[in-house]
Amino acid sequence: MATKKSKYFRSKILTVLQQHLRMSGLHPNFKLTELGQRRVVWEGIVRPSRLSESYTVEVSYELCSSPRISVISPALQRRDDGMPIPHVYEKERPCLYYPPSKEWHGNRLIADTIVPWISLWLVYYEAWHATGEWLGGGAEHGEDAKVHHD
Repeated sequence: MATKKSKYFRSKILTVLQQHLRMSGLHPNFKLTELGQRRVVWEGIVRPSRLSESYTVEVSYELCSSPRISVISPALQRRDDGMPIPHVYEKERPCLYYPPSKEWHGNRLIADTIVPWISLWLVYYEAWHATGEWLGGGAEHGEDAKVHHD
């Protein structure tokens, strides 16, 4: 395990293999598409509710970085009124958490955090698409935050 130093304590960064083992055990529908010493990529289906569409998503993680989420299909769409999709990074990648809040870090399991957060984000996306209101809360952040916290 890699160790990340902190001002207050040392936390163990989980290895890519540890992340993969938990993902394959908890979410077997997520198939491994890439595995290296420092990088892992999965693709899987997320269906946030019985009334929801099924979404194919990609989760990629490079050691000591934030996981990157992409919704592959169906592609995320703006509303008919042209409103931009809220809480996304460039290329319409979902913003699942506000990085400065430190909700996710390398000693947390992607399978236990990021995958459920994807599902929750998609519930809010579908509600926003239907109503025009984002019900998911979250910190407002502009283009600078999107670039710097990617």
